[in-house]
Amino acid sequence: MRKLLGIAIVAALTLTGCGTVRDWFRSDASKATDPVELVEIEGAREVERLWSASLGDGEGRRGFRQRPGFDSQNLYAVTDDGAIRAIDLETGDERWSTALEELGGGGGWRLWERAIRDGGLQSSVGVGEGLVVVAGRSGVVFAVAAETGEPRWETQASAEVLAAPLVTAGTVVVRSQDGRVIGLSAADGRQRWAFDRAIPTLSSRGASAPAAAAGLVLVGNDDGTVVALRADDGVPVWEAIVAEAEGRTELDRLVDIDGDLAVGAGSVYATSVRGVTAAITIAGGQVVWTRDNGGATGLELTSDGVLIADAGGTLWALDRSSGSALWRQDGLLRRQPSGVAMAGTLAVLGDIEGYLHWIDPNSGAFRARARVGDGRILAAPITTPTGTVVAVTDEGRIAAFRINE
Repeated sequence: MRKLLGIAIVAALTLTGCGTVRDWFRSDASKATDPVELVEIEGAREVERLWSASLGDGEGRRGFRQRPGFDSQNLYAVTDDGAIRAIDLETGDERWSTALEELGGGGGWRLWERAIRDGGLQSSVGVGEGLVVVAGRSGVVFAVAAETGEPRWETQASAEVLAAPLVTAGTVVVRSQDGRVIGLSAADGRQRWAFDRAIPTLSSRGASAPAAAAGLVLVGNDDGTVVALRADDGVPVWEAIVAEAEGRTELDRLVDIDGDLAVGAGSVYATSVRGVTAAITIAGGQVVWTRDNGGATGLELTSDGVLIADAGGTLWALDRSSGSALWRQDGLLRRQPSGVAMAGTLAVLGDIEGYLHWIDPNSGAFRARARVGDGRILAAPITTPTGTVVAVTDEGRIAAFRINE
């Protein structure tokens, strides 16, 4: 009898597979926290992988949400050994790579040295007016020529920088983790103005990138507000509240605006880690509507909607004019979806297992899927006017895709 029981167990293991057997010994509570399984897409569109490359070991578990920058020809990405690399958008070929150090000598801050690699270049990449701009953990801001990678200037911010610098109208705008925003001359890096904002006692590790609109610089803050500054001198024009701190503990009171802002049709849209999204007029800073749908990864605009993923993994489409829900998609629950980007007529976003998902922005239905590689896709994919979609995992794999029409 014992022998027959052993044979039965071996047979069960063979038929069911290790993953299923492992589930026998897991609690229902543990299973409930697993990422939802992906469902096969009926009539899925064909996705072509254009190229793939390595950026080293990637950002790992440091949670920077590093996002490359791009122009009409190149993608600009940061490597784990402290270099900026220009990659041809169409072929994936490297155009140039620049390892950064202090241009003026002095302390000899060399990012390729192993002792400093854990800090290194950690901001997302800003591109504009012939410059590529990045920053490091110690707050050093570097600008190099987009065409050649030749260093142009460096300067010192007041604290570490995670958000992508903004290049607009001859000014480079940098938002530091201590709440300070500075405007630098794009020509030589000299500081033109500064705006200081006190940060809460506790804030999440992240920051939204400054955005430009109508001669203003729009900044999302850790206290749940959006402020508009004049781009030429940094003078505040208006301030709007997206989410207010409530609750007994500092954790309960987190209201940081960590996801990038979205600008369109005279409004700026912002979302808070508290799960609140707001539409604000750019002209005067009036809050048009707020809704309790939102998260930390930023948002994207369609012709009539606002797309955003909440903390649980539900993707929402909100009406741009009223904020009312148009649809919801629960197919990415607990998959920690990235920010959303529009790629032609479809929306695209990544997840915790390195998958990209193309979604119909009108209905929320899945249309296609592809995998970049192992690791998490933390930042919203890069999309180009030609329909190319580029995403990076936290293990340093970068890949480009295109939907075949």
